[in-house]
Amino acid sequence: MSIDEKTELTSYDMMRLSAPPDALDRPADDPDEAAIPFPFPLLRRSGVYIRRPFLPPRPAADETPGDEAAGAILTTHEELRVDVDGLHPTMTVSGTISRLFGGRLTWIARVTWDPARKGYAGPISYRDGAAALEPRTDVFVTVSGGWWPFGAPRVATVVYSGGGLPDSRRQYPYARSAFRTVGIEYDCASDATAVTEYDLRSHPNRPADLPDQVLTIEGAYSRLGIKMAKSGGDNIIPVAAAGANATWSDIEMHDAMVTHWSKWADVPQWQVWTLFAGQHDMGQGLGGIMFDDIGSAQRQGCAVFSNSFISEPPAGDPDAAAAVQRLRFWTAVHEVGHSFNLAHSWQKSLGTAWVPLADEPEARSFMNYPYFVNGGSDAFFADFAYRFSDDELLFLRHAPERLVQQGAAPWFDHHAFEQVRQASARTLTLTLRVNRPTARFAALEPVVAEVKFQNTSPVPQVVDRNVLLGDGLTVVIKGDRREARSWAPFARYCLRPEPQILQPGESLYAPVFLWAGRNGFDLAEPGRYSVYAALSTPAGDVLSAPLRLEILPAETREVDRLAPDVLTEEVGRVLAFGGSRGGSTALDRANEVLSEVVERLPSSPLGVHAAAALGSVAAAPGRVLVGVGSEQRFDVVGADPDAARTLLATAYADLPKAADTLGHIRLTQQAVVNAEALAATGASAEGAQIAGELATTLRSRGVRPAVVARVEAVAENLAR
Repeated sequence: MSIDEKTELTSYDMMRLSAPPDALDRPADDPDEAAIPFPFPLLRRSGVYIRRPFLPPRPAADETPGDEAAGAILTTHEELRVDVDGLHPTMTVSGTISRLFGGRLTWIARVTWDPARKGYAGPISYRDGAAALEPRTDVFVTVSGGWWPFGAPRVATVVYSGGGLPDSRRQYPYARSAFRTVGIEYDCASDATAVTEYDLRSHPNRPADLPDQVLTIEGAYSRLGIKMAKSGGDNIIPVAAAGANATWSDIEMHDAMVTHWSKWADVPQWQVWTLFAGQHDMGQGLGGIMFDDIGSAQRQGCAVFSNSFISEPPAGDPDAAAAVQRLRFWTAVHEVGHSFNLAHSWQKSLGTAWVPLADEPEARSFMNYPYFVNGGSDAFFADFAYRFSDDELLFLRHAPERLVQQGAAPWFDHHAFEQVRQASARTLTLTLRVNRPTARFAALEPVVAEVKFQNTSPVPQVVDRNVLLGDGLTVVIKGDRREARSWAPFARYCLRPEPQILQPGESLYAPVFLWAGRNGFDLAEPGRYSVYAALSTPAGDVLSAPLRLEILPAETREVDRLAPDVLTEEVGRVLAFGGSRGGSTALDRANEVLSEVVERLPSSPLGVHAAAALGSVAAAPGRVLVGVGSEQRFDVVGADPDAARTLLATAYADLPKAADTLGHIRLTQQAVVNAEALAATGASAEGAQIAGELATTLRSRGVRPAVVARVEAVAENLAR
């Protein structure tokens, strides 16, 4: 029998026959428990107790509603979660109060046993929602009943006190043992292997007291208070769904989820889909992923890649087959954990919007990486009890439902992304920045940031030279009081990996045009925003600290008048790619809009972007696709040196100002190309002047000497 099949009888309910009526009021460590002879073990107190609207429990003689209006009881639903015994209790009592037309409140209290009063007492330390629904500051909880043949139902009684208000005593009938109930469905690609269970004693490196049981994914959660059951699945998905390369992108997995998951719905629901696939586009270094971070309902899908490093047995392992099975199983439970919005064990201290938690880099938890702890995987699995840490259990069992439920709070919101700086930051760091005095952007100013990927370790690291240009880079934009959105650039580059040795302190850099993308304009509305970057590498994910920036409201009517024409996909594309020669009605119209911007707002940040894009196109010849159908052909359009000189003079009239809005990398790339293009048309003096002034500007702004030297070399070459 597997552990999940035994859950309700062993770890969870532990219902027993006949005991003294007061036995339930004694904790497991109460000395008086020794006086209770076998067969009178204690009932488990932990679980969910509910007061339902319209059918309130029969009040005890001394039950008082406190300051509730008489009609409020009939429109109020209360759920009480008691977590004081059973498997890995967190010594927490929490509650959710929902009132018709009155809002919703989740509160949490960390409690201790009060031997004098025979109950659990503690202050309410966390509130989320309408605090007025329970303004008192302390709780005292007792649990009674539930023993056969005495017939008394199991009931939790809570006394709410403090806050300068009269005590309120309320009773909650027992409802269930599980804090959450969730369905899970597994599907498997035709070239992959599904691993959904693991024999806990199959590998010799394990805790001595680990039970001789087969643990399933469902059982791993169910025995810890999150009742999980299969809801269908076991479909075989043709690997052709992964495209011609037979490896999976996030979008291909999302499409497979929509097609094959029987519970698919773009709404919050306690359901999760797991795909066992061969390999991700990122390659062998990615063992699993919670890929579902698009749309309005996220965190519903995850994947495990059996043709990745998780299927490679450790060198010299005493039981290679069991080691592979163990890591595949751990990966599956780990990725499902992310669907509950669980962060990694080492991510908990930064920027959390839920409760302050300490990092747990040494935690023996499903949410930690085995190879990151001191002593590596051997040390991890020697002490691993196939559980989550107490803080992770606190989140799973007691955090507000909207933060935990699949499809509710977006991925990267609250408990997850806002807390993170990955453990790989011990060796590699990612920085998202803007090169300007303040991160405040004018209305309609394109937002250009830069990512810096640095080796912060004392030893050389092998990285992919193109790592910042491909699908491994994810950027999330979250406006204050707005939903988090994943930035979707107009183009992603599929580049062959180029291994490069990054010496200690060395960095790779890339610009990111955050203003516009396939999702539209995520940074157009006035307000404050937090922007995060994440980078997938074979060594693990690397995440940046948040970049805080502000979009200012329009200062003139002219800006408001131009906004509808500027905030179009075509204008966004032209500026993202640094210019366009047109060739279609939409792109021709975009160039007309940018020309109008240069005419009306030449010195504005948007005017700098517009003039630089138009000037870049005018400075060099290029090809344009013309004609229709079989008559299509490429025509070469010559350079327009006079127009280029005028436009680039506008764009680079104030190079420090241009550097503020274009960013150092984008400005350097554009200005050097434009200087050389001007020289090719005979305007060598103008080209040399642009390059020389650029070098001076970059040096004054502290740009790396090697970059300045390259620009100076261009200026000297053009001046000859």
